[in-house]
Amino acid sequence: MLISIIANGSYRDGPALIAFLALKYLFCFGLLRRRPGAWLALLLFEVTAAAAALVKPGLPIYERTLEEMASVACIVLLAAAATVFPSPRLPTS
Repeated sequence: MLISIIANGSYRDGPALIAFLALKYLFCFGLLRRRPGAWLALLLFEVTAAAAALVKPGLPIYERTLEEMASVACIVLLAAAATVFPSPRLPTS
């Protein structure tokens, strides 16, 4: 949702942008508590940000490169942290 606001919005959408960034911080807090759902949500957020940086028309090359580098760095760090999370367990009957 944040990516669509950035891609199609303007400066008057600033409060909504701040609200969605605050929502991302909640997932970051869940990541500190080793919640697998928070890990997946942040991974999807960063993949979406990387895709949006590639396809947004009119974005200067330095902004596009900066966004891509930040998203790829986050994806690499999330992939490295995947082993820290507990393995899923199937219920026993």
